[in-house]
Amino acid sequence: MEIQELTTWLEGHDEWDYRLEDDGIVIRNARLDTYTRCTLDAVERNDLSTITSACSQGRDVEHVTRVTGYFSKVSGWNKGKTAELRDRHRSTI
Repeated sequence: MEIQELTTWLEGHDEWDYRLEDDGIVIRNARLDTYTRCTLDAVERNDLSTITSACSQGRDVEHVTRVTGYFSKVSGWNKGKTAELRDRHRSTI
């Protein structure tokens, strides 16, 4: 991928920001509050998907919970249901 291609994509998405340096680029993911430094060589050797995945630094994890025998993604829940999840008490036996 070319550096110009990457910067154009980043500028088109509010979640992302970047700063060019002499030998690379520092990419910020505002949603996850991560900063990732890539050399120009790394940008050229990788595609957009690989670069953006590396920028999550393992923080882009889907929260899944089991309710009445089935699993569901918490990101699809309404405000009331997520508040109910926060109010649950956990204990060890």
